Amino acid sequence: MYGSDVDINVEYVKTDWPITIYKTNGQIEGECKKVALPTLVTSIGKSLLVGQPLPVSHKRKMKTAIEILLPASCTCKSKPRPCVFISGIGSLVEKEKNQDSFSYWGKITGHTPCCSSTKYAVLNTTKVFWTDAQLQQKVCDHILIESATSEGSIISDTIIFSYSMGGLLLAGAIANGRCSLNKSSTWVSTGTPIYGTMGSDYLQDVCVNKTTLVVEKLANFAELCPPKEGIKSMAYVNGTYSNNKLKMAYKAAQKAYVDNVYALMCSHSFSGVLSRYQAAFWVLGRIIPHKSRESDGAVEFSSCAGGFPASNFGNDFRDRFYSSRLNHYDLAFRAGDALLDRTKMPMKWFECLL
Repeated sequence: MYGSDVDINVEYVKTDWPITIYKTNGQIEGECKKVALPTLVTSIGKSLLVGQPLPVSHKRKMKTAIEILLPASCTCKSKPRPCVFISGIGSLVEKEKNQDSFSYWGKITGHTPCCSSTKYAVLNTTKVFWTDAQLQQKVCDHILIESATSEGSIISDTIIFSYSMGGLLLAGAIANGRCSLNKSSTWVSTGTPIYGTMGSDYLQDVCVNKTTLVVEKLANFAELCPPKEGIKSMAYVNGTYSNNKLKMAYKAAQKAYVDNVYALMCSHSFSGVLSRYQAAFWVLGRIIPHKSRESDGAVEFSSCAGGFPASNFGNDFRDRFYSSRLNHYDLAFRAGDALLDRTKMPMKWFECLL
């Protein structure tokens, strides 16, 4: 059992069953005949049978078999550096300068011990393709400006955290030579659809009447139709809406991804952390025709892994390559951490990573 708290269930019974301690004198004991063979019991068993505390002399010092408490927080094990967060699809606004806060990233504030400063790039990722040259350059510029040691297009002494489409943007930028990472920089990625997502294909099907009427109505109500450029650009690599140009872009981005990403957080289950959107991902994970059952509801595990072997991943937040049970929004820290489940602790993962 893991966690910082323990739940105890108490059941009240209507009948009180007191434990009576019977005492006899030596004369009566001698007249009693044995009706059963003696049975060895432990000190704890004896305490329960006679209703008396365990004698101090009988107490044992045993080794801890199960870790009960998690550390309250982790400290930075490497060199503190400026951190820049690159968000995925969803933003319609764009800010020229990096921001000190951005609600897109949920509850991550206060869980970045290795960040000497924390900045958030706010870019219009909704109405622009991830392959767009100008948008990729903007990603580079927003990262380069935060480190005094970065020179030209080489990013130095910086921690970059990318999420979803943000990972594709940075991978594409590196693949196209718009910027590069010095060995002193660290790229951490989460939820990136490096091979695209069937969520894009499904939404495009919905908007051209290829699915049920109910789903079509819901998509129109949520103003998802017609699909915006950002979601269209993440069409599944071998799907209906892909083409040779997009496939080549994915291939180049995937190589840059594997060559430069230091740590990954993906998900093999859309179970998720308790939140107002949890149930929505339970539905999405089932109605989107994913090629695999392992997904965060929107992005398949294999697409997020992006060529890194599955054997690299572990299910504990202490694993550098973290195979979690988080849904896609959870991967951006929007619901925080689960209380006990170590497969659902995104903030603790990033906090203890570097």
